[in-house]
Amino acid sequence: MCEFRELLAIAEAAAFEAGAALLANRAAWSAIVAQHGREVKIDADKRAEALILAALEKAAPFPVIAEEAGWVRAGKSELVWAVDPLDGSVNYSRGYPHCAVSIALLRRGTPVLGVVDCFLLGERFTGLVGEAAWLNGVPMRVSEIADPGQGILQTGIPSLDSADPMTLLNRMKSWRKVRMIGSAATALAYVAAGRADAYCESGPMIWDVAAGCALVRAAGGGFQIGGGELDQPLEVSAGNGRAPLPR
Repeated sequence: MCEFRELLAIAEAAAFEAGAALLANRAAWSAIVAQHGREVKIDADKRAEALILAALEKAAPFPVIAEEAGWVRAGKSELVWAVDPLDGSVNYSRGYPHCAVSIALLRRGTPVLGVVDCFLLGERFTGLVGEAAWLNGVPMRVSEIADPGQGILQTGIPSLDSADPMTLLNRMKSWRKVRMIGSAATALAYVAAGRADAYCESGPMIWDVAAGCALVRAAGGGFQIGGGELDQPLEVSAGNGRAPLPR
């Protein structure tokens, strides 16, 4: 576990560096460089990712699967970094504060540690599965709510127009409140912190959700990730371990 504490510190330092740069350069880095349907890429995505990849290469050069670069140093390895340099790019460009730097470490494909740095809000969520989770260094835990009718569900509308609207509606209707904040990493961090009780979404990528899922499990909850390869869209649900996982 000591090794993973050191790796968590490396991830946290890399996320802090990228978050600080994103905060300082928001006006200059918000130019749109590509659009595909509802997906938007801005200059900040590649700039922040370059900072993170350089930091990880220097300190812990495991293979990386990243939003912009795809696979970096791909090969057989028990440990793989999953990096989303800016989850919530449109939010960032518009000044909507729900965006984050997200860095996770996967062990045999399963998230074991995560950092979600919500730099616009000054909140950094960190967690190590089997040990604990923290918000700005203070321990955090999932909520105690067991009844979805009393709980808050975090979700999102898939970027690809392939989801059945009724599936989304059925997923939502048993919960007291539903929130869509435009950042899967932040939504999962809020479940880990007990601000919401569950998360479910169709179509996110591993870099969107790996850090947040690690946070949820480290904070006492659980998650399920379904799908094929790590570079393919996934079905993801997570929760406090008391309320049933949404589907």
